[in-house]
Amino acid sequence: METKRLEYFLRIVDCGSISRAAQDLGLAQPALSQQLAILEGELKVQLMYRSRRGTTPTAAGWQLYQRARIFLRQLEQTRASLLEADDQLSGSVSIGLPTSTATIISVPLMQRVLARYPQIRLHVIEGYSSMLTEMTQSGRLDVAVLFFNSQMSGLSIEPLWEEELLLVCPPDTQQTGPVPLRMLADVPLLLPSKANSSRRSLDAALAANRMGVVPIAEIDSIVTLKKAVQDRFAYTLLPWSAISEEVESGRLTACAIEGAPVSRTVSLCFPDAVHRTPAHEKIAEIIREQSDIAFESRRLVGMRRIAA
Repeated sequence: METKRLEYFLRIVDCGSISRAAQDLGLAQPALSQQLAILEGELKVQLMYRSRRGTTPTAAGWQLYQRARIFLRQLEQTRASLLEADDQLSGSVSIGLPTSTATIISVPLMQRVLARYPQIRLHVIEGYSSMLTEMTQSGRLDVAVLFFNSQMSGLSIEPLWEEELLLVCPPDTQQTGPVPLRMLADVPLLLPSKANSSRRSLDAALAANRMGVVPIAEIDSIVTLKKAVQDRFAYTLLPWSAISEEVESGRLTACAIEGAPVSRTVSLCFPDAVHRTPAHEKIAEIIREQSDIAFESRRLVGMRRIAA
């Protein structure tokens, strides 16, 4: 079985269509269809359902998709390790960063990797922690920054810092000092859905204090949450890393929550399903460095470094 056919198969599943996959790969559609048919013949099983709307994997196809992705990643890591044994760090490294944390880490990380290890190809994926957690556990990400303070199935976790969620207020709000947790019940509040780590942290703090709040809407977009507050439509809760530019420029204001702070732990995470290569270790080292630099050079409200 040729690994190239497995790569073609993964692209078909990701695209949901043979024609779109062929376009992405620069192949003729009949040629790609033939490669899929050969793979199905080699495995003696149907891998895809075909319809006018596109393609979807069968149960066997989905199983192959998950295993082939891990296999191809491990194969690439083996190639990279052989080069690293010859003192040439190379290969691709997939990194997951939550949107709020990316403002501190992403650009400096890329700059440092390019300067120190130009043969390493970075693939940075930004998104919500719930999505990144699933991708890391399944081995689709090599390294991720996630919100955990204890062991999680399929992950190795290294805490980096603790961050409090702040009440984010419209720009002309007079209140700038700390506010009690109970105030959240008195303002129109926009929150992310319950799967989001910041929402889970808030719900835990409210439950511990036998309180509850009902948001006027749930929005899983930091950009939209901030825009709604800027437009004086509502309030929300976000960490300083997500709002520092807007607060410092006067477009938003933020208040700490006193008495019962809402906080979460930011951790460096590795998937147990993926062999950790020297390239992965170097990327993790740079993430640690950049978090240290951020604490030393920036005003980080409500954020506390965790000692190693």
